[in-house]
Amino acid sequence: MNDSKKLPQPNDKIAEAQRKDVQKSRRTFLDLVAKSGIGSATLKYSSLLGGVMTARYANAADAPKRVVYLYIHSGSPEDWRPSSASGISTGQSSYHYGPASYNVAQICHFRGVDTEVGGHGGARQALGGDYSRNTVDADMGAILGPRSYYSTIYLGSNATDSGTGAGVIISSTGQPEDDPRRALNRYFGAVPDVGKDDTYIMSFDAQKRALENIKKKLSTDEYARVQSHVTAIEKIESRIADLANASAPDLNACKPTLPGTYDDTTNAAMVAHAKLQADILVAAFKCDLTRVGVLQIGNHNGTGWTYKGFDGHSAAHSGGASVWNPMMRDKFEVPAYFIKKLMDTADSSGQPLINSTAFVQVTCFGNGLSHASTNAPFLLATKMPGFKPGFSSKGTASTSRDFHAEVAKGLGIDPKGLKLGGATGGDVGLV
Repeated sequence: MNDSKKLPQPNDKIAEAQRKDVQKSRRTFLDLVAKSGIGSATLKYSSLLGGVMTARYANAADAPKRVVYLYIHSGSPEDWRPSSASGISTGQSSYHYGPASYNVAQICHFRGVDTEVGGHGGARQALGGDYSRNTVDADMGAILGPRSYYSTIYLGSNATDSGTGAGVIISSTGQPEDDPRRALNRYFGAVPDVGKDDTYIMSFDAQKRALENIKKKLSTDEYARVQSHVTAIEKIESRIADLANASAPDLNACKPTLPGTYDDTTNAAMVAHAKLQADILVAAFKCDLTRVGVLQIGNHNGTGWTYKGFDGHSAAHSGGASVWNPMMRDKFEVPAYFIKKLMDTADSSGQPLINSTAFVQVTCFGNGLSHASTNAPFLLATKMPGFKPGFSSKGTASTSRDFHAEVAKGLGIDPKGLKLGGATGGDVGLV
């Protein structure tokens, strides 16, 4: 597992991008305050003023952004992508996204992409990586939530039935927690000790005093504009004070309830098991324990449970479409359920989580019967600004790496700073 004490460090390109953003903000600030007659000594003393004077930029940067990746093993039948949000038939693998089930397709972008690896052994292609570079989620924790209690929460359902090696596990961040009860105890038993840092608190106090000293040099409108954002800055100060005093979210207020017993040895039980893990991730977002989640359903071989006498692997090789198609239709209930939970669950500010969360569905190859790499069932569902709204569905010539680059752009992240082999988005069409 990857927790707050072992945050993945951003690579050089990410660090360079962050440095350039700081420089850009500073230049913008200097241009603004030069017209207000504020001396350079005061500017040097008060970085708070710089922050509030460029508050629109800061507000956008500080808005919570979350991403969760859900992996379903072995692709899907070819009829996975619907032609419309309302015209999804009972027999399609996308049935559960439609109006007869969870009715979430209206915010879903269904895509068929190329994972670049045909057959088994390409599990990490699902998250844009391979066995020589990080998967995309590994960098996201440091970018989206560097002060989160957990940089990434990585859960599974039958994810480790073929072992825990790199060929099985989709993420390079560590090992998934396959047991919902252990996951619940780990993440909702107590939050990590974040320690105490008086430097931030002292800095805020000094900078607020500096703001008082220079307010006479601002016009009425300028000062009002600055003052209107002081409250937002003080909320950050309050959050730092809470962390310094080991104040934690009320875990009992958003802790999900698990049934007394559960198993994952049949297809139906595996679906129910995976939905429990989805509940835990949604609760973690609600409590703001993390900004990045991963849920892995199955392993690249699809072993560990049975459906009509077949496990996922033998269903593709021996069972044929009459077994494979309904088995996978059942599995695709989990992402539809997850999206609905994000739509129905409010964050700490009272807004639906889907407004600040990019839900990303991935897999390791395309059609499970043919084991081809093309037309792999990828999906984005969100109401987050930065992405195209509404429903869309199309196949592309793009790779899974392009898909993740496009998701990064929607999150406001330059994909060039991620380990995606130079992918920049292709024709995925999410933003």
